[in-house]
Amino acid sequence: MKRSERRILTSHVGSLPRPSELLDPLAAKDQAQPYDKDALGRDVARSVRDVVRRQVELGIDVVGDGEHSKSSFAAYGRIRLGGLEATDRPVGYHGPTRDSLAFPAV
Repeated sequence: MKRSERRILTSHVGSLPRPSELLDPLAAKDQAQPYDKDALGRDVARSVRDVVRRQVELGIDVVGDGEHSKSSFAAYGRIRLGGLEATDRPVGYHGPTRDSLAFPAV
């Protein structure tokens, strides 16, 4: 285990950008649509190797997989929790958020 006795160790939090070729198969997997399971497994493994290698090259002390095996945080909850299902109803709008008010130009 690395320890931070002489400096603050660096890491990142959460997802790192996924290669474009992972986006459609991951979305299909999350939506229970047909996809090539073997090809996706190989592509995810290669992508994780690449993103870990890049973090090491950049000097990141505590590396991670960048969440490359998941399409998004929102989809992850639906997959891991029972009783949730997709609907055709749009998400309701509840007005401005603190972030949208604090950062209106974004």
